[in-house]
Amino acid sequence: MGTILVIGGNSDIGYATAKVFAQNKYNIHLASRNTSQLEIKKKEIENLYKVKCEITFLDILNEHNVNNFFDKNLESPNIILIAVGYAEINEKNYEKIASINYVYPMMFIEKSLIKYKIQKKLDTIIGISSVAGDRGKKKNSIYSSSKSAFSSYLDGLRQRLYSNGIHVITVKPGWVETKMNKNIDLPKIMVASVDFVGNEIFKSYKTKKNTLYVPRFWSIIMFFYKIIPEILFKIFTK
Repeated sequence: MGTILVIGGNSDIGYATAKVFAQNKYNIHLASRNTSQLEIKKKEIENLYKVKCEITFLDILNEHNVNNFFDKNLESPNIILIAVGYAEINEKNYEKIASINYVYPMMFIEKSLIKYKIQKKLDTIIGISSVAGDRGKKKNSIYSSSKSAFSSYLDGLRQRLYSNGIHVITVKPGWVETKMNKNIDLPKIMVASVDFVGNEIFKSYKTKKNTLYVPRFWSIIMFFYKIIPEILFKIFTK
């Protein structure tokens, strides 16, 4: 069926999505910094789904390591999933937030195109953004702006790669039950499971959807959120 490369293979959404692809007989390549955790995931995928699972150490913030990754992984995957992300409740490490959510994922994708496009095997790039990127907020403004930049980049990339036969999907999750959100008090009825998100991403891949809000009710929420006059956010939000 093909191979999916998951950048952020230890992330909750990245691994949940990898399992759905494995269930549908795609080979898996997980890349992350914590290879001991990747080893556990590799065994689980191979035992449960009987597909090949490769793991690779990758620090997306280390340019030398990224270049070394491409030197060692010469064959193009069919699908690249970018599933890295970082947030802070009280934003202090603004450079880290911007780098992990936008700058280095963008750079990795661009290097992927240089390395792999000529092979004509790569057919889909999937980027995990966020509904937070649809509008800037007083709180977590750096996180929301970094996700906005990533979403905008993916939109432009989709247009750029159309003539090359490479499809780009922008995934905008709302609240998801992940490690990133475990210490945040969220309304449980609106929190999706990572397995649900993974299944929705796979469906979007099969149908070549451009932008996926997941769960889908977030598209309605964000439509109204974006048309609220800004003065109300200045006055009434904390």
